[in-house]
Amino acid sequence: MYKILRERPADAGDIEQLLDLAFGPNRLAKTSYRYRDGVAPVSALSWIARDGERLVGTVRYWPILLGKADAPALLLGPLAVDPTRRGEGIGRMLVARTLDQAMFSGHRLVLLVADPGYYEQFGCMPAAPFGFSMPHEDPARLWVRPLAPGALHGVSGVIKPRRSVRGRGLSRRPAAAEAA
Repeated sequence: MYKILRERPADAGDIEQLLDLAFGPNRLAKTSYRYRDGVAPVSALSWIARDGERLVGTVRYWPILLGKADAPALLLGPLAVDPTRRGEGIGRMLVARTLDQAMFSGHRLVLLVADPGYYEQFGCMPAAPFGFSMPHEDPARLWVRPLAPGALHGVSGVIKPRRSVRGRGLSRRPAAAEAA
């Protein structure tokens, strides 16, 4: 049995090991990591799953900006589950809980990079038809999830990293400790 908990600074090492296990050591070369470099994750949306002392799942969200208007949004990921524990609903529970938390916290849009399939169960849909793009990423892998009515209306454009860690619900931890 596992418990869903808020991420703590002491979890950083276990999270890095799980991310390497789930995605391999080349994960840092992925385009989406450019949006996390030098930016702290949103602490209120950084959750883990533990089975006793063992970390079996993790999810984080990162602040981003959209289009010329620099509209604020969130970048979901990475979501990782211990390969030996896949199929137990750990990832579904982490994503469902954090999407609800993001909505209740007043966030309007979540974007993510993923292969088609898994995230559709959470109401995610291809982002390109709504005018969103991420440089150097396959448009078919970019997804969007509105969190508020009308959230997709009047917002589009290129996704940009948000370099400032000031603002609502953002962690003040040093980015070097995050490297996820």
